[in-house]
Amino acid sequence: MKNIKLFLLLFLPFVFTGCEYDNFDEPEATISGKVVYEGQTIYVKNNQVTFRLYEPGWELSASTYMNVQVAQDGTFNASVYSGKSYRLIRQDNIGPWVNPTASDTIFIDKCKKKEVVEMQVTPYYLLTNTNISNSGRIVSGSCSVREVAGGRKIEYVGLYAGRNIIVDNAYNFGSATTAAVAGDQVLLQVDLSGLAVNSTANSFPSTGVFYARLGLKIEGIDAMIYTEPVRLSN
Repeated sequence: MKNIKLFLLLFLPFVFTGCEYDNFDEPEATISGKVVYEGQTIYVKNNQVTFRLYEPGWELSASTYMNVQVAQDGTFNASVYSGKSYRLIRQDNIGPWVNPTASDTIFIDKCKKKEVVEMQVTPYYLLTNTNISNSGRIVSGSCSVREVAGGRKIEYVGLYAGRNIIVDNAYNFGSATTAAVAGDQVLLQVDLSGLAVNSTANSFPSTGVFYARLGLKIEGIDAMIYTEPVRLSN
C-alpha cells in the first residue's frame, strides 16, 4: 500500500504539468496573402509550394517554424497570435521563380487580428495570351511563353483537364505536353471523347462541367507555374 501511495505522489505532478502544457490559448489572428508579380497573381499546384513562418526570438531550427502552404490560386494563410512578431520567408528552389534574397523576407511586427501581405516573386517565365476552349470533348489550349527572369531551360508546357477546379499535372483525367522555348506560341489539344460518363475520378462528369488550365515546367524545379483554371462544359 505504501508503494502505491508513493507512486501516486510521484505521478500526479507530471499529470498536472502535462495539463499546463495543453492549456495554451488557440491562435486568434490570421496572416493571409497571395503570391504576385507586378500585381499579377501567380498560380501554382495546390499545396505544393510552401513558405516558412518564423516567430523571432526563437532559435531558427526545424522545430521553430511553421510551413505555410500556397493554394493553387496563389493564396495562403496561417493562424497566429496577435501582438507577436513574425517573419515570412521563401526558400531556394521552392517555386517557379527566382530564389529569394534577404530583402524578400516579409516582417510582421506586433501582428494584428488580420494581417494581409503580398509575397512578391520574379518568375522565370509566364504564360500569356492564354485561351482554353472545348468542342465535342476536344479541349484546346493556346498561349505565348514570355521570358521574365529566364536563365533556366523550359522542360515543357502542358494542358490539363479534370473533373474539379483543383487540376494540375497530377490531378487530371486528360493532358498533353509539348516542348517550348521563350517566345513560342503554343497550341495543345486533349481528347476526352473516350472517357466513360460516371462519378469515378477518371471519368467524364454527367453534368458535362469540367475544368482545364495550362502549366509550364522548368528543368530542376518541381513546382510549375500555371494559368487560372477555366470552367468548361460539354
